[in-house]
Amino acid sequence: MEQNTQFISKEIYHKNLKLVVLETILTSIGAGFSVATITVFWNSIGMNQTDIGFVQMAFTIAICLLDIPMGYIADRFNRKALNIIGDIGVALVFALYAFSKNMYMALLSECLLGLFMAMTNGVDQSFIKTNCDKIDETGELFKKVNIKIHTVRYIAMIIVTIVGGFIAKYSIRLSIGISFIPYFVGGIIAFKIYDYSDKLESKHCNPLKDMVHSIKEVLEEKDTRIYLFSYILGKEITHSQIWVFTPLLIMVGVPIEIVSSGWILNYIMQVIGSKLSEKMIKFKTSSKFAIPILIEICWMIVLVINTNIVTIWLFALNGFVHGLIEGNMATSLQESVKNEIQTSIMSVASTGARLLYIPLVYFINYLGNTKLQLALLGVVCLFLPMCIISYMNLRKLEGK
Repeated sequence: MEQNTQFISKEIYHKNLKLVVLETILTSIGAGFSVATITVFWNSIGMNQTDIGFVQMAFTIAICLLDIPMGYIADRFNRKALNIIGDIGVALVFALYAFSKNMYMALLSECLLGLFMAMTNGVDQSFIKTNCDKIDETGELFKKVNIKIHTVRYIAMIIVTIVGGFIAKYSIRLSIGISFIPYFVGGIIAFKIYDYSDKLESKHCNPLKDMVHSIKEVLEEKDTRIYLFSYILGKEITHSQIWVFTPLLIMVGVPIEIVSSGWILNYIMQVIGSKLSEKMIKFKTSSKFAIPILIEICWMIVLVINTNIVTIWLFALNGFVHGLIEGNMATSLQESVKNEIQTSIMSVASTGARLLYIPLVYFINYLGNTKLQLALLGVVCLFLPMCIISYMNLRKLEGK
C-alpha cells in the first residue's frame, strides 16, 4: 500500500532530509580512513600493481552484477531495508578486511563490499530527490543540497584522511578497520529515515521481465542516455588512476609518513571544486562537462611528460575536477527521470560507470606496473575521444 503523503508537513520532510544527508555523508567518507595508505597495505600482504588492478576489477564485477537488480528491488519493494542492510553489511566487511593476510582475503572482502554497496547505491540519492521535491517543487533545493553534500563530504574526507594517516603510522590494519564506525552509525540512522517515494509499479508477473522493463524505461529517452553517458565519463575519468597516486608520490621521493598529505590536498581541491560548481548551476550542461574534462586532460599530460617532486602535486587537480563535475552531472541526470525510478537510474549509472571501470582499472594498473606515467597516458588516450563525442551530444541536446 502506498504511503499517503498528502498531509505530511514540510517540517517532516526537512527532518527526514537532514537524516538522509547525514547518513549519506557518513557512508560516503567511511573508506577515507585508509584511502591514502591502502596501497601500502596491499603491498605489505604481497600485492603488486597488477594484483591491485585485479582485486579492484573483482570488486567492480561484483557490484556491477548486483547494482541494477538491487536498484530494481529497492524501487519496487523496499528502499529503506536495503539501505540498512547495505550500510551495516559494509561496516562488518571493513572490520573483516582489516584482518586480511593475503590477496585472496582482500579479494573476498572486496567482493563482499560489492554485495553490500550494491544494496545502498542510489537509495540515498533517491531519498534526497524525493524529500527535496516535496519541500521545493522548482528543483532548486535539490541542486543546492546535492552540491552542499559534496562540499561537506570533501571537507569530512580531509578530516578522516588526516585521522587515518595518523592511525596508519601505528597500525595500517586499524586504519582500515575503523571504517566500521561511520558505516555502522549510518546504518543506525537509516532506521530512522522514512521513504516517502512512490513504489515502482510492476508491469510483469515475472520479476526478471519486470526488471528488464524497468531498465528499458530508464533508458528509453535519448536525452537521459546522453546525460547518463556524460555522467559516467565525468565520474570515471577521475577514478581509474587514483591507485597510482600513492606510488607516484613515493616514486618522486615523498616520505611515506606524509603521503597522506597528498590525498588531503586532493580533498581540499575537491572542496574548492565543489564550491565553485555552485557558481556553475546556471551554466549549460555541456560547459559543466567540458571545463573540468579539459582541466583533467591537461594535468595528466603534464605528468606524463615530466613527473617530479613539484609537478606531482598537479594530481590534486584530479580532486578539483571531481568536485567540479560530480554534483552538476548527477543532478542533470536525475532531473531527466521521474522520482519512481530514481534509485534505478543511479544504479544504471553506477553499473555503467563500473562496466567502464572493470577493464580500465586492470589495464591502467597493468600499464602502471610497467611505468606509472603510462597509466595516466592510457587514461588520456581512452577518455579523450569519448569525452569529445559526449560534449558534442550535449551541445546538440541544448540546441533543440
